[in-house]
Amino acid sequence: MLIIRCTDNLAEVGGGYICMVGVRSLRHMTTMDMVNAMQSIGVQYKNLNAAAFYNVLSSLSIPRTALTTGADYSGR
Repeated sequence: MLIIRCTDNLAEVGGGYICMVGVRSLRHMTTMDMVNAMQSIGVQYKNLNAAAFYNVLSSLSIPRTALTTGADYSGR
């Protein structure tokens, strides 16, 4: 698992999108309390530009259509 924040605007959701991703899974992190809770148990946090953000999604088999406000995507 990894928490990623896009530092650029994304066409699907705008700027500042933060989510936790894993292989074929994405969960939108809607509050900093959620982020802090996951970091407290050791989940890594990374800031990425839009190109790198989309590359991570692609490498984890997450479609761009999964990027929505409040997303809770699992492609299993």
